[in-house]
Amino acid sequence: MPSALSSIFLSFLLIIPALPVNHPYSSYSEQALMTLVCEQDEELAFRELYRRHVRLLVHTAIRKTGVKAIAEDLVQETFVKFWLGRHKFDIQKNIQAYLNGTLRHCIINYYHQEQRKQVLALEDGDFVPDNVTAENLDFNTLNEFYEQSLLKLPEKCRVVFTLSRKGYSLKEIAGQMDISEKTVEAHISKALKILRVEMKDYIALAVLMLPII
Repeated sequence: MPSALSSIFLSFLLIIPALPVNHPYSSYSEQALMTLVCEQDEELAFRELYRRHVRLLVHTAIRKTGVKAIAEDLVQETFVKFWLGRHKFDIQKNIQAYLNGTLRHCIINYYHQEQRKQVLALEDGDFVPDNVTAENLDFNTLNEFYEQSLLKLPEKCRVVFTLSRKGYSLKEIAGQMDISEKTVEAHISKALKILRVEMKDYIALAVLMLPII
């Protein structure tokens, strides 16, 4: 892609010191690492979690997208979202399950954006090539349901969530909406909870429609 979030992630990894040989975190449990990351902002613990999970996530994303570069970008975005939301993460939860779920949302959002590009191309007078797959076209249904689900959000919540999906920072949204950053976070959290409930069946359908290599 690469997305703004993945660019942030790449910069973030560059400023974290490399893990030393035989570093102590290699023997830590997942929960111990999560405690260090979520409660103490421990960057080396985050890098250890990244080391443990990144390959499997990239493999999964490649199976779903068919393109290694896109898969790596989506995995980077997954870890960025985890890091940015670490203070709200329940350390009792399974980190692998959380990362897999976040990656699924990133993949679905990626296909949503690609479908939107196709629509815009049609509006500009372009044509859909013969090799457009049925899987991509099937995302019309997902897109329609996504838009319908957005309409079920309270107006202010919907506006905040839409801005966040467009890449605006919490600070920028807070300034534009004249609300606090905590209120922005609350609106985004509320929107995600509602959308997860509204789209739970369609998310499963979308994952099934993605190509498997």
